[in-house]
Amino acid sequence: MKDSPLFKKAIFLAARRAMLENEMIVREFVEHNLPEYYTEKDMEELCELLLKIFDNDLFDVIMGQKTAEQFEGQYNVRLLKDIEKYAALYRENKKTKN
Repeated sequence: MKDSPLFKKAIFLAARRAMLENEMIVREFVEHNLPEYYTEKDMEELCELLLKIFDNDLFDVIMGQKTAEQFEGQYNVRLLKDIEKYAALYRENKKTKN
């Protein structure tokens, strides 16, 4: 999967965020922690999500200010939940290191 054009597209889209926090966390999620159960269709949907989502909305989810469910009907909540869970672990790990 990591050699696929969809994976490379997801990395590219994750790295093109306007907010540094979004870029760092989403890129790491895609590069190193993408759920192993993601299918090609999931990767296509992830790329679509990364194209569609506003950086402010993504930031709110990543920083725990809003939940993925609050964007029901606007974005792919299933994939946004995966990012939300990863971001929560990421934030917790950063707290324990400081």
